[in-house]
Amino acid sequence: MTGPKRLRLFAVEDTSLQVTWGELDAQEVHLRAGDAELVLDHAGGPAAPVLRGLPPGRRLEVELSGDGWRRTLRAETLSPPPGEQLYRFATLSDMHLGLTTFGVFDTMKEEPAPVEPHTTRCTRAALREAKAWGAERLVIKGDTTDSGSVDEWDQLGSLLRDVGLPTDVIPGNHDVRRRRELDVDDALDRLGLTTLGGSRALDLPGVRLVLFDTTTTGHHGAYDRHLDVVVELVRRSDRPVVLVGHHHPMPLPFLSYWPPGVPSHHAKRFFRQVATLRPDAIYLGGHTHRHRRRDLGGVQVVEVGSPKDFPGTWAGYVVHEGGIRQVVRRVAAPDCLPWLERSRWAALGAWGRWSPGRLDQRCFTLPWVGASSGLGAEEEGRHGLAGDRR
Repeated sequence: MTGPKRLRLFAVEDTSLQVTWGELDAQEVHLRAGDAELVLDHAGGPAAPVLRGLPPGRRLEVELSGDGWRRTLRAETLSPPPGEQLYRFATLSDMHLGLTTFGVFDTMKEEPAPVEPHTTRCTRAALREAKAWGAERLVIKGDTTDSGSVDEWDQLGSLLRDVGLPTDVIPGNHDVRRRRELDVDDALDRLGLTTLGGSRALDLPGVRLVLFDTTTTGHHGAYDRHLDVVVELVRRSDRPVVLVGHHHPMPLPFLSYWPPGVPSHHAKRFFRQVATLRPDAIYLGGHTHRHRRRDLGGVQVVEVGSPKDFPGTWAGYVVHEGGIRQVVRRVAAPDCLPWLERSRWAALGAWGRWSPGRLDQRCFTLPWVGASSGLGAEEEGRHGLAGDRR
């Protein structure tokens, strides 16, 4: 019998890893690395199992075997950041609740139409998996809804009640469409969530999250709508800063791929200003539905994809006294994976090659640079600045 098709090492952490495959007949699968082993009663099709109990900072040979086949992959677990672990939070973005299609011309759809569309199923699965991973808080980075309708925001409310995590929501361009039925702050207030009001700071154990609205009209974004307030929130921080917005910075002065983000010269100026205040700052964005990481103006800029289309992901962050670790995991729910694998063939299969990025762009450890540890602080809300709409 042949082995798995499209086998990939998708995620690594300090003590775990995730492998994925796109197709395999029903059978018992053994997954081993070091002294850790997982026996999977595979029902057939795609899968995304997680192997736990691994040693940190080690190079390992990962062996998969089944009915007459054996495959090996090489992996290196991450070393945790220095110091004690302080906090865990997770992010999702670009869920597009209410959407039922995918692809360049929205021609890819589930047939027959399921009772619950893939956008809702995959979001629910991602939320549950992030909570099981240990997330203590959830941050949603925009394009929560596809058109800003009441029904779409109510779907979010139902999903969040199910998972039961404290949640913050940042608007994306789809949430602020001209034909939306609710403004984002009105929608969040309707759901009993804290409104953003342009920008706000959350002081969590070991880290300050600075959440801010990057939306403009259309698909483009901007970092300077609330620049003075965001810079002041960074300046006042007594701990490392993680900035969170929806739009990515465009890598070139012109549009080199869709969708457009923040023009590169504006983005570089913004991140240079942040880096002079906090050389350990990082920025977490979405919008592109892909996975990338790069240095821009001295700030680490990270893009993470969507749970609803290939590869179908959420991100987890572990804050230590001396740094932060990111892991991007694929949604592993059996009722989601067939759709996620099918969506890889969008744009004549280019999406399956373009969106995942490299492993080291999805999973990495970043030590803080010259920063205090910021231990044990509770959330202090808006610090008198969050409502400022300058």
